[in-house]
Amino acid sequence: MKHLISAGAAFALAIYAASLPSSAEDVPAWQLALQAQLLAEKQCNLNYMTNVKVQELGAITSIEARAHCMNGQAYDVRSMEGSNKFDIRECGITIC
Repeated sequence: MKHLISAGAAFALAIYAASLPSSAEDVPAWQLALQAQLLAEKQCNLNYMTNVKVQELGAITSIEARAHCMNGQAYDVRSMEGSNKFDIRECGITIC
């Protein structure tokens, strides 16, 4: 089952990477990973991000942000493990 999820995420990343403009070099690797994960797990095409906080904690980079999708959905995203795997939580009506 994990191989299917990984294959789906890799496929989504490949599709996304093929659609990027030539200025993709300016996009951080963590943002590309987040966009692919949002697409694979939540069917969210990332429109923009707000409240982006990137902090260096020794060798680990902590990333927190709110991701806004093209369809109006919003998710709070966080990566604390120093990897490009994000914890994605849907924002409800309350402020999150």
